[in-house]
Amino acid sequence: MVAENNLSSLFLQILLSQLDNNNFKGSQIPDSYGNMSRLLKLSLRNCSLQGPVPNLGNIPNLTYIDLSLNQLSGSIPSDKLSDNMTTIDLSYNNLNGTIPSNFSRLPHLQKLDLRNNKLLNISGTLVVPQNVTVRLQGNPFCSSSILINFCGAYNGDAGGTLQLANNTDCPPLACPPPYEYALPYPTCFCALPLLIGYRLKSPGFLDFRPYVDKFEWYIMFGLKLNISQLHLNTFALEAGPRVRMYLRIFPIYVDNNSSHLFNKSEVLRLRSMFTGWLIPDNDLFGPYELLNFTLLADYREFIPPPSSSGVSKGALAGIILGVVAGAVTISAFVSLFILRLHMKKHHRAISKRSLCEYTTVTDLEVGTLSHPFFFYF
Repeated sequence: MVAENNLSSLFLQILLSQLDNNNFKGSQIPDSYGNMSRLLKLSLRNCSLQGPVPNLGNIPNLTYIDLSLNQLSGSIPSDKLSDNMTTIDLSYNNLNGTIPSNFSRLPHLQKLDLRNNKLLNISGTLVVPQNVTVRLQGNPFCSSSILINFCGAYNGDAGGTLQLANNTDCPPLACPPPYEYALPYPTCFCALPLLIGYRLKSPGFLDFRPYVDKFEWYIMFGLKLNISQLHLNTFALEAGPRVRMYLRIFPIYVDNNSSHLFNKSEVLRLRSMFTGWLIPDNDLFGPYELLNFTLLADYREFIPPPSSSGVSKGALAGIILGVVAGAVTISAFVSLFILRLHMKKHHRAISKRSLCEYTTVTDLEVGTLSHPFFFYF
């Protein structure tokens, strides 16, 4: 009972539940999901799930729901979802009834996808801001001309890479490569940045653009650096959804006497922050992965590359002789062990035969036997 209670309490503490592309055929989404008060993201895409959509209106910070490509049925719960909601994807199911009007009152919503269901109407009026992507095609109510804007053809997500603002106030090509103009612009001060490839593995949103400023503050606070030292120049949405980005981190600029480089200890500290996953977690941005930590020019001396020199012939011969000697020793021990085991069995057989010649078994003490037992962990 104690173990069961511990598992239940751990279940309620889950922040991200992403189990896409698993075969849960015949299973339903437990109602207990509605009690996961700390849940931020629920993604059970393409899991062969059946039954109704659980009521998730009591989860205060939920931002992302993807239950698409299942066999869910029944109506969509009408309870209002969290104001933090950015993505609702219930497409390619068997949902019927009406679309709840409370979907219109989600201030941070970016995407509402209810395609290819059996929805018949909208409860009340669906008022959606222009920056929200709504996809309703493939439902019976799409025969109404009133919803033609939401039921048109869908050509896929807008993709590509967004280029952020760059410096245009300094003379071009004034810094010797790979040095660049340091931040903040326009300083026209050349410095050598650290280049970091970074990917958000399970963010709680679909569109990264509204969260760029918040992300920059988050990452630099975690690294204990000034926000002016970061240049996030490109990012792109990938399948998942995931967000891939490239960061440039510059030495702090105070005046023209500032250092053009990070010192060695600071480079090693920042490298360990990324490679050791020491940047504090964030509920909105979720887990991350480091794609690369690139050291340019003078920074390469701080972390020497692994030795590429080959093993000398003498050392190689010593290794081979050591391996052979070890194998011979192990073989001798194994042979000795087998020989002793064989002799012991032979001795027991002789003793047993001798006993049988002079003794008679008259009783069996069954009280010395017991049932086998098992440990469960």
